[in-house]
Amino acid sequence: MGVELSLDPPVCPIQANGGTSKHKIINHCDKMLAYKVKSSNNSNYSVNTIYGLIQIGYTADLIITRKPGKPQADRLIIQFASVEQDCRDPKAPFATGQPVGELSGETIIKLSAAE
Repeated sequence: MGVELSLDPPVCPIQANGGTSKHKIINHCDKMLAYKVKSSNNSNYSVNTIYGLIQIGYTADLIITRKPGKPQADRLIIQFASVEQDCRDPKAPFATGQPVGELSGETIIKLSAAE
């Protein structure tokens, strides 16, 4: 396993008083990927999409929004699993709580809100 999925830019510089940050989720592998975005702080952070599919070599837009609040060490976890090309349900590989597929894993993004 190498880098199957990454985020560009890889950091999320949002102020503690709120704002948005735009990113691309990138599929680097030779399989279509299903993904799920999880947050360690759902009170302050939200994303435009929780589940999605990314074709081989393609990207998906991810917009991270932060509400005003005290800064702390938060993170986003993007879980991923390989799926067949005809897959249309991005939630299916995560039904057990963990990503299930021939290729699976997660990428962690540190959320560092500055005052």
